[in-house]
Amino acid sequence: IGFLILFVFIGTFTYVNFQLVALGLSPMTLGLVYLVFLPSMLTTPMAGKLAVRIGAKLGIISTLGLAIVGLAALLSVSLPLVLAGLALVAIGTFLAQAIATGLVGRRAVTDKAGASGIYLASYYTGGLAGSLVLGQIYDQVGWPTCVGVLVAALLAAIVIALPIGSMPGPSRR
Repeated sequence: IGFLILFVFIGTFTYVNFQLVALGLSPMTLGLVYLVFLPSMLTTPMAGKLAVRIGAKLGIISTLGLAIVGLAALLSVSLPLVLAGLALVAIGTFLAQAIATGLVGRRAVTDKAGASGIYLASYYTGGLAGSLVLGQIYDQVGWPTCVGVLVAALLAAIVIALPIGSMPGPSRR
């Protein structure tokens, strides 16, 4: 799940810039686009409460679903809609990442540091793969296909999250 989350995040925010320039943004204005991270910075601290309220599985699934809605908006030629989509991608992936990271810590029975290290290695490898793979796709077939691959990656993460509720973990006494 971590691999796919950063795959999507890096892939999205690396290559959407070309679309934003196509929509008429100047290089100077392009830097301001990253203010779309502000809502995600404000909502990420709520990830723990969300996971407690609806469970880690539903939390991951719903936040990744939110990111999928955001990805769909990135196909628009409306700058406000694209910016809203970017904000949703950031919110959804940041929340899912926070929930997944917490889940790894709770599920590891003996070597919590080792489990966390494996998760983070996977997470950062996903970011590297996202920049590499999406770059090739963007160059060969364009942005709409990139968005399709990003949606497919999040759908794969959702499928991986489905058995979370039945996974063994430490007892809750």
